[in-house]
Amino acid sequence: MTQLQKQHSQPATSCCTLENVDAALNKLTLDQKISLLAGQGSFKTTAIPEHGIPATTTSDGPHGLRGARQFARVPSCLLPSATAMGATFDIELMREVGCLLGKEARCKNVHVLLAPTVCLQRSPLMGRGFEAFAEDPVLSGHIASAYINGIQSCGVAACIKHYAAHDQSANSVEDNVCMTQRTLRELHLLPFQLAQRLAEPWAIMTSYNRINGVHSSEDPLLLQKILRDDWNFKGIVISDWWGTYSTTEAINAGMDLEMPGPTQFRGKLLNVAVNTRKVSLDTIHQAARNVLQLVNRVTTAPSLSEPLVQDTPADRALVRKLVGDSVVLLKNDVKTLPIRNQKGKTYGLIGDHFKYPALSGGGSAEGDPYYVVTPYEAMVEAVGEENIQYTPGIYSFKFTPFLKHLYQPGTNLHGWHVEIFGQNPDVERGASAIYKATTDKDLIDIPESLHKFFPSKYFVRATAEFVADKSCRFRFGFSVAGKGKVRIQGEEAIDLWSSQPPKTADTPCFNRLSMERFFDLDVRQGERVSVEVVMVNEDVAGGVGTAFTLAGRLGGHEVVEKDHGLMQAVGMARSVDVPIVLAGLSADYESENSDRKHLRLPPGADDMIQAVLEANSNAIICIQSGCPVEMPWVEKAHTLVHAWYGGQEVGHGIVDVLFGQVNPSGRLSVTFPKSLKHTPSYLTFGKADYDILYGEGVFIGHRFYEAVAREPLFYFGHGLSYTSFHYDNLIVPNVFHPLSEHEMVITVNVTNVGEQAGAEVVQLYVHDPESSLQRPERELKAFSKVYLQPQETKRVSLKVDKYALSVWDEGASKWMAEKGEYEVIIARSSNPRDEISRAHFNLPETFYWSGV
Repeated sequence: MTQLQKQHSQPATSCCTLENVDAALNKLTLDQKISLLAGQGSFKTTAIPEHGIPATTTSDGPHGLRGARQFARVPSCLLPSATAMGATFDIELMREVGCLLGKEARCKNVHVLLAPTVCLQRSPLMGRGFEAFAEDPVLSGHIASAYINGIQSCGVAACIKHYAAHDQSANSVEDNVCMTQRTLRELHLLPFQLAQRLAEPWAIMTSYNRINGVHSSEDPLLLQKILRDDWNFKGIVISDWWGTYSTTEAINAGMDLEMPGPTQFRGKLLNVAVNTRKVSLDTIHQAARNVLQLVNRVTTAPSLSEPLVQDTPADRALVRKLVGDSVVLLKNDVKTLPIRNQKGKTYGLIGDHFKYPALSGGGSAEGDPYYVVTPYEAMVEAVGEENIQYTPGIYSFKFTPFLKHLYQPGTNLHGWHVEIFGQNPDVERGASAIYKATTDKDLIDIPESLHKFFPSKYFVRATAEFVADKSCRFRFGFSVAGKGKVRIQGEEAIDLWSSQPPKTADTPCFNRLSMERFFDLDVRQGERVSVEVVMVNEDVAGGVGTAFTLAGRLGGHEVVEKDHGLMQAVGMARSVDVPIVLAGLSADYESENSDRKHLRLPPGADDMIQAVLEANSNAIICIQSGCPVEMPWVEKAHTLVHAWYGGQEVGHGIVDVLFGQVNPSGRLSVTFPKSLKHTPSYLTFGKADYDILYGEGVFIGHRFYEAVAREPLFYFGHGLSYTSFHYDNLIVPNVFHPLSEHEMVITVNVTNVGEQAGAEVVQLYVHDPESSLQRPERELKAFSKVYLQPQETKRVSLKVDKYALSVWDEGASKWMAEKGEYEVIIARSSNPRDEISRAHFNLPETFYWSGV
């Protein structure tokens, strides 16, 4: 544990502004207490200055702090996707990641980080699947706990989410998920329960959906019986943004804080509910106490022992390590990797992800990084630009990528000059702007915090200059929330003002922008092209969890015909020494408020990979996605790497693995199926019915595939290394003694028998052959990542506790561990063929338990 972790491993107990929470509460009127129970603005809680109660600031941030919405960029450290974090299987690394986020939060005066996400990937179609750690509740719960402990060690609250079963993204407010109590407890609540046991998060966020007919934010079973009574949760319960749907039901169930502000269901409505005795004074008092306790914890944290400096070399190194350690080597049949760089060797970089890499999935988890090292740039660092050839092949983006070389007029500063008008500047040419700003952001987005200064109908004019990096035919693409149009070189180019195409597919920015329209133009390298966007806040649409704000999105790219791009890719694969394909999904395809319809790569990508492999079977195939994709060409690929969404160090992380600076140690945190039809929720995911039946029960992910004897494409936990490991001397106690903590320790020797240092993930599964209930053939119950030098041996200890044996007994409404014989399975993955050894132990007596 670092000095920083030691200093802040416990929350602060002293208080500056609130000497005593209860004393402060007793000074407040009913109206003041009620005011505390809803936010003010997008991301702040309510302050009561006259009583010394400050506002606190929240921020999205599973992969990095988004910060407040404003014209200026608020850059932050952008981490790889949560599925990548889960793929590390590394508890200590996750605590370091949490510390990094906590430190960033302190630098930005953020008190509550709305993270982590621990809902399981019931289906790989889930739009927010990239944002959660794993399909397995034990892996998810342990990774989340380390992440939370790191954040809170810095005096910043982690708000674990989404409680519970937020497993679909598209308009989830309407969803009613139906499942047994056993399914709920053993899968969809277990990561939250483990986090409460191991980390005690200071806040928890409710999900949008219903569970068995009751919205999560109104469910006394979830919020009172389970969370507070069973688990002894002492923190605050916060709604997801616009995820409060009632006054009395939500507050009586135990939902403390409605977000965002201004309130829709509290304020005067809650005052009336108290006066009509629908809500008790004690309920208001307790909810306000939970709010003040959070305020107390996060505003009185002591100063950090390390300086508050952002974007440090140490931070960059940590993110680079995280990317490299998450990369999964799926196939290396002919030992193409690691690449041995030799003088004069040529490299063919095929795929637009080399220059437009996938940094993150879309939605509230998508951050604005300090910088981005693209895979192309990292390859140039590694081998020199003179040895590289590049072709995008087939474009993989769904939405036109933002313009890379866009400058505020007459400057070399990136971004836009923005003017706000009370009348149409196209009609009233002499109109004076009521607000002016410059922004270095790509999206023209009007922050809702400014709306109070504008008339109900307002107009926006944004101007910039685009500079092409090569002479070519160039395509601009524009979409808008509201109405808008684009002028290029003073001429009308794109019209989304007089009419807009019907929505036939998902769109950017939480699905709230229009479909795109396009304009092609011949551009010359280095010449400045004037661009003007005019918009009005009419017909502005919103989505689940997002504000109704005016926004415009202008992007562009070189026009490349599909057949020509494919021909270039094939030619390059034949002519270079080392062809590398980098393709996959991006935030265009995996995003909040939008679920995928299939598991295929973007149109044309599979054809390109197939053609490249036919031209050169030794081509290295590297795929980026947050959740699984189908791979119809997989049998032809000798070398296959999965790189997730890589954040700001995506290029370095991938190239480090390809050239062997990092020995790959990532393991799949989600099962990759051969086909969507093979997934456990294939018939019950989506909007086919009003109710969504979790008919797969406790059999999701790797649990399902073995139960039905259906081999997936790649198993959960799978991942190769550049070295080899040998296991021996497994020791399992004969009897599991039901002592106070119900724990036993299992040990095994692991030896690196190869020639390169590397890390192995030891995976422990448990099988209960005598269970009275139907259980999976194997369930992950413990894991450990061990780093070994060549020929080094380490003794690895794995702790097995009551969680490893127990199932939820619906009759007793308790956890039950049944007496009998159990099997411990040590394995390299959930694949039965990767089993290394197994041993038996006995539980002499059945026992029941509750709590954590």
